[in-house]
Amino acid sequence: MTENGLARIRKFNLEDIGPVLEIETQAFPKTAYSRELLLSYAERLPDTFVVIEIDKDIVGYIIFDSSGHIHSTAVKAVHRRKGLGRRLFMHALQCVNKKIWLEVRSKNIGAIEFYKALDMKIMRRVPNYYGSDDALIMVLNQRGCGRISIID
Repeated sequence: MTENGLARIRKFNLEDIGPVLEIETQAFPKTAYSRELLLSYAERLPDTFVVIEIDKDIVGYIIFDSSGHIHSTAVKAVHRRKGLGRRLFMHALQCVNKKIWLEVRSKNIGAIEFYKALDMKIMRRVPNYYGSDDALIMVLNQRGCGRISIID
């Protein structure tokens, strides 16, 4: 429950593309995924591209695959720091039932701190993964996280 109402996680559907694109563009203004790429993920990963909504308003999303690789995730700026990103990550972890992992820009201090707060660990650095910026590979094993209830 958030201060705005009950948050619900559900599978992405095609009608969600507009709100997801808006969140993606807001979160990643220089490197936002295109509509075509997001729709490609929806086609390839229909069970693991999910949105989180409050009162039918999409406020975030996560895209992951069966290996636990997080391809993208974001929450609307006005809904951050309310536990929604954490709920999305715990949902992904429950679905893959082992570990989740991702790449993050080494200069993205806010995201790195969020991932560390989830008990994710930096496993290695990949030089120049993002052009002039390195990537940090971060991992969360199921043993290292608290369980939270998810409404699906």
